[in-house]
This record gives sequence, C-alpha cells and structure tokens, in this order.
Amino acid sequence: MGKKRDILFMPRHLVTLRFIELPSTDEAEIKDMVEFQALKEVPYSREELVISYRNIGSYRKGFSYIMLVIVKKQLIEEMMAKGENRPEDIRLETELFYLSLLKKGIVKHERASLAINIKKEYSELIVIDRARPVFSRGFRNAGDFLNEIDRSILAYKRDKNNREIDDITIIYASDVDIKDIKLHIKEYFNIPVNFYEDKEDLTNLDFPLEIGLLPKEYIDKKMYKENKKEILSMYFLIGLVILSLSSIFIFKLYEKNKIINILSNGISRVQPRIDMIDSLLKKTEILKSRRENGELILNILKESYGLIPADIVLSGMDYDGKVFISYKGTTRDTANVFNFIKALERIKYFKKVEVKYAAKKEIKGQTITDFSIACQIGSGR
Repeated sequence: MGKKRDILFMPRHLVTLRFIELPSTDEAEIKDMVEFQALKEVPYSREELVISYRNIGSYRKGFSYIMLVIVKKQLIEEMMAKGENRPEDIRLETELFYLSLLKKGIVKHERASLAINIKKEYSELIVIDRARPVFSRGFRNAGDFLNEIDRSILAYKRDKNNREIDDITIIYASDVDIKDIKLHIKEYFNIPVNFYEDKEDLTNLDFPLEIGLLPKEYIDKKMYKENKKEILSMYFLIGLVILSLSSIFIFKLYEKNKIINILSNGISRVQPRIDMIDSLLKKTEILKSRRENGELILNILKESYGLIPADIVLSGMDYDGKVFISYKGTTRDTANVFNFIKALERIKYFKKVEVKYAAKKEIKGQTITDFSIACQIGSGR
C-alpha cells in the first residue's frame, strides 16, 4: 500500500503482461483492439478479467506500442479482502518500476538494458531497448534465484528480433540482504553489472501511471459516493444562502412598523417560506449533472437582493428549474414595482423582466399592491 494514498500495487508475477504493437493511433480504436487482444491471450471470459494498458508511444507510422495487462478479477478481490482498508486504486508495479528507471536515467536511450528489481518476497526482470520496454518477467524468491534469471534471459533470446543486452542494473530493497548473491550475479554475467539500493519508496512518488486494475464496479461505487458528497455540499450551501436571505427579509419586515401592522399575519408566513425554500431546493435537482446552475442561482440571489427598493417587501421567490425566476411581494405604491423591474433589468443574467400580475387590495384602511415579477434567464449566464 502507498503511504500517501491508499493504493495497492500489483506484483508482476500475479498478472499476464504483453508488449504489443497495434495498427492505430486513435485511442478509441486502441481500446477496442486491446480488449480483443486480451481475450485471445487468456482462457477466461471478459466478466472474469480486469484489462488495462499503457500507450508507450508510436515507433512506426500509424502504429501504437502498448503495455497490455490482464489479471483475474477474483485474484484482485482476494487481495483487497486481505487488507485492512479497501484501496482507492490498484496499480501495476511494473509500470512504476519502468517509469522510475527512465526518470533516474538508469537506462540509456541508445542501449538495451536489463534491470532486475529484487524485493523481499518476489523479483521482477525487465528489458528496456532504447527506452522502450520489450520484455518482462516476474517470479517469487522461493526458488533458485539465478535459475529464474537464466530462464528469463533464455525466454528473451528466443525472439531473434531482440537485441543483445548491453548493461545490467540490479536494484534491491533496503530490507533485502544482497551479500550472498552479489558475487554470484557478477560471475554469472559477462557484462558490467551495477547495483543500487532502493532507499526511496516509489509508491510515494508522483508518476503519471495509466494502468488501473480496480474493477469497474468498485470505480462506479467510488464515483457515486464522490458525486453524492458534492451534491450534498452544494445543497447545504444553497440552503445556507437562502436561509440567510430569508432572515434578512424578515428583519426588513420588522423595520417597517406600519407594514408590519398591516401584515399582522407575518409570523404565520414563516412556515410557507420554509416550504418555499424546500421547493426551491428540490427544483434545483439539476445540480446533480450541472453544478454551475446552482452557482448561477446563488449569484442572482446575491445581486438581486441589493436592488430591492426600501418600500417593497418580498414575500417569496421561485425558480422553475429551467429559465424563470419569480419575485413576489407587496408595496404601498405601484410605482415601486416598476422601479424594481428597472433595477432587475440591469442584472446581466436576465434576458427579459416583466410583471406577471399587480393587484391592489385594502387592508385595515390602507391600499396595498400585491405583485409578481417574472425574470427570464438569458445568454448572460
């Protein structure tokens, strides 16, 4: 497991790995070709496998060189079950090893280099020709180490297209005692052998890994949880803003003593306002796929509040979830309604602002105008 992130790294000997060249440079076509090629390599159905790859690059016009990885899904699930925590991701140790060799300049671009990574329980061998991996093999350290190396070299040489190895690098973990085999390794090869103790935890380094081995169903669950958290956070933010604005509206009502006396049932309207907020939250369900709409509504609410004339009391706002926002309220002077309309027209988000209705009524001997203004959201968004 990685220390900074909860990542499981798959050893080479537990996967099927192939280096193949595909006749395409289009990513969509490459993905389909990889799936087809993988099913030819192993006797299992697609549902039993996790397939991934890294596009190493193009070395011939119109072709892509691919590091193809195939692993049984059951094996991955068994490894995940052994850990204390479920990993965020599963990566291939071979890809990490290859990228680290390039970054550290251990392999040369003009040479064919053999690199052996010795861990406490298993080892991995990779041949990199002109910075391109051409051969890989992994094995447990339970058997004869030199015999496993010999098998690997013979397997590499069976392909007559493979070049002779120019240099050898042995990289071993700090918890591995290399003394007993170091001399034997030098005698075994007739070319220079370099030894490096790997004191750095590669899993903590930020390499651009492309091979992912986490099964799709776990990825889908992870994405669902992340999206759910984002949606809940946005709902919470909108709720706080709307509740804050509602509190300000209530405060303005208490400042206007005469209007409070006329609208003596103001307290009873608190519950409808809460219902209005709940309705608005439900109608902004679109935030699940387009969070920017939520930000737009917040901006409109903030900007429109500063434009409310002093003699107007808003009793409610409504958003239809698409393109219309409505403002409802009361005033003693109908002219205030039109002044409010002119102010709303200055908001860049509105394409059109108009009165839906304006009706006068008598309350305790005073004339009050109820109104509703509809604002259409336009290209300014």
